[in-house]
Amino acid sequence: MTVTVAWTDIRDDFNLWEGRVPYMYLDSRGFVTVAVGYMLPHSGAAAELAFVRRADGQPATADQIRAEFATVARQPPNRIASAYRGVTTMELPDAAIDTLLQATVARFQKGLVDNFAGFANYPAPAQRALLDMAYNLGIDGLLKFRKLKAAVEAKQWRSAAAESHRNGPSQDRNDWTRDMFLKAAG
Repeated sequence: MTVTVAWTDIRDDFNLWEGRVPYMYLDSRGFVTVAVGYMLPHSGAAAELAFVRRADGQPATADQIRAEFATVARQPPNRIASAYRGVTTMELPDAAIDTLLQATVARFQKGLVDNFAGFANYPAPAQRALLDMAYNLGIDGLLKFRKLKAAVEAKQWRSAAAESHRNGPSQDRNDWTRDMFLKAAG
């Protein structure tokens, strides 16, 4: 039986843990980021997004977007996202943020299906936990958690919970992920 996680649950999970920021900012590692923790590797990636000018709501040009990327990239890193709003002039509309998040989640779901036997049949809480870990670590990073992968594929959710701790995310986020695996255990 295929289990489907509601889009609203997925969106709410990532809004909670990654934040939802419509303008470019520097993440904790100093990378230009936007939307729901979406890292922009270069100005060209930013220019592909549907930014609008804050002043008039009109679409920003690719040159304007690239210039704003450069401005943000020159800012001091490791500040809260709201500290960067004052140096920005454009934002992504909510619909564009959701579209970007849906595409990113779909890519990670495919990676999970390809790398975790039976993923589509896992309980919804286990799928949510794995999605969170994949979004945070990338699929390759998640696959380094060999004991977690073995526990998940054996549907040993309590063991998966014990193996789900990551370095970097907050304790609250790690606790949430662990608790999702424990919910899957019933």
